[in-house]
Amino acid sequence: MVTNTGFGWMGVGLLFMASFPVQASGLDLNRASVSDLAGVNGVGPVYAERIVLHRLTEGAFGSVDDLETVWGLDAQAIRRLRPHVAVHPD
Repeated sequence: MVTNTGFGWMGVGLLFMASFPVQASGLDLNRASVSDLAGVNGVGPVYAERIVLHRLTEGAFGSVDDLETVWGLDAQAIRRLRPHVAVHPD
């Protein structure tokens, strides 16, 4: 006789979750590549390159609000990016 304890599916779910890292808070502005940032809907390669260039020349972002200092990045682009990016602690 086989008894179903109800934990079989939970084990599969935990295995599945452990297989894929979850990034709930978005792309890290201090680690994301140009292609990562360009993949955000409505951002594109030009803004993505400006963000990465700014990071390389001016240093790490302290917060998402620092996007306002990126040359040529307008308020509309920042609004599109904000839900998808973050600055993660080291």
